[in-house]
Amino acid sequence: MTAITQQKPPLPETKKQFKTTDDFDDAYLKDIERRTNIWSCIQCGTCTASCESGRWTAFKIRNIIRKVVLGDLSALDDPDIWFCTTCYQCYERCPRDVRPTDVIIELRNYATARGNMSPNHQKTVGYLKQTGHGVPIDDKTRKQRVELGLPELPPTIYKYKDEKDSELKKMADYLFNLPPGKESKDRKKEA
Repeated sequence: MTAITQQKPPLPETKKQFKTTDDFDDAYLKDIERRTNIWSCIQCGTCTASCESGRWTAFKIRNIIRKVVLGDLSALDDPDIWFCTTCYQCYERCPRDVRPTDVIIELRNYATARGNMSPNHQKTVGYLKQTGHGVPIDDKTRKQRVELGLPELPPTIYKYKDEKDSELKKMADYLFNLPPGKESKDRKKEA
């Protein structure tokens, strides 16, 4: 009687993108270091346990911090970085003063520069660009403001946008100069 030997199928190769100087701007970690104490992280999990967003989503700040420390570039493409509500609870509770919220903000800056931005955040930036408000003001809200004796629209930087040589105008131009998101790039390819 011969023994039947089964060969196991080969495991798919998982390729991680670890930081090399050729991969991206050296400022990546320097900007994060400048705003945070990321190298002090001991992976205690206090940030993840403190995270309100993490209770309802897949967001685990500790895992993202670990990716950054290891130089894993997948942190920049991770959609979870957009789940942070910037409530600063992790920041306030971190025993090593790592400032996880600031890590997320820097990651978002780099991700946006690479064209990876949450569609919801893109919409918010669009609203800011069009109206000066992150949340559009509808007719009902305008009416309520007038009834309360307030101006129909609250003041925004757009109140000053027509001033000659306005620094606010220059700032608005800089703020809204975003690269197209991945969805926009994909749509252009399909067309």
